Amino acid sequence: MDLSIIRRKVFNTLSVTLLVSCLLSFLYMIRSVETSVNDYKLAQGFILGLFLYGFYVGIVILIYANLVSFLIEVLRNKFNLNSFTYIILHGLVGALTGGMVSKSALVALCIAGIAILYALVDYWQMNQEDKSRSIKYILLVSFLPIVCSSLYFASISEPLPPFTAEDAIASAIDDYSITSEFPHKIGTVDSKEKGYHITRETRAKKIKRNTYSVRFIEKWSKDGESGEFRTSYEITRNSLTLHAISGEEPPYYNE
Repeated sequence: MDLSIIRRKVFNTLSVTLLVSCLLSFLYMIRSVETSVNDYKLAQGFILGLFLYGFYVGIVILIYANLVSFLIEVLRNKFNLNSFTYIILHGLVGALTGGMVSKSALVALCIAGIAILYALVDYWQMNQEDKSRSIKYILLVSFLPIVCSSLYFASISEPLPPFTAEDAIASAIDDYSITSEFPHKIGTVDSKEKGYHITRETRAKKIKRNTYSVRFIEKWSKDGESGEFRTSYEITRNSLTLHAISGEEPPYYNE
């Protein structure tokens, strides 16, 4: 196979993959905006969707679509097919493939559209004398929708609310761990369990922007016996790290 053909097919794979993935990710995010309660970081969600769709779309185009397109190009050169026939053959093969795989007319139609898009890009580039300029044009057409979509979703995203001490405490309190017994806000609570008088205290201190140190302090006493157990975490909006454990584990944990 001619090296120039390989370069053209691979470049067309990149271009069509970007365009199709951009469309799929855009439609997904629009649907997400309509159904989601929190519209935060929409641009990041769009880019993530672009990469995920791009991975699968790119593999299919790179392996299957390029093979089909190369065979159609061989037929075109052998039988001197015109541009319309060349493009329609791509669409027909795409429709047949989509129909056989999904048994859905809508999916078949969509894949036929992708195949025709590929054929249009391929045929246009094939007939350009200035290859470097044609690549620039295709790159512009491929990346412009991505840039515009990213800016659009960034513009409609809601700003993240402040990350507060209460948010940090809520992140540290797990309903299935010992922290569930502690106050869910800064403060103390007294209780009696198994004959022990217990005081549980929750503390939170801001270390830096969106980062808190949260401490759980448990004190107990019974029949002259007393002790204290401390657990501290460093918490951000997206992470929780156990910082330190000190003191003696309360004896009633194992009773």
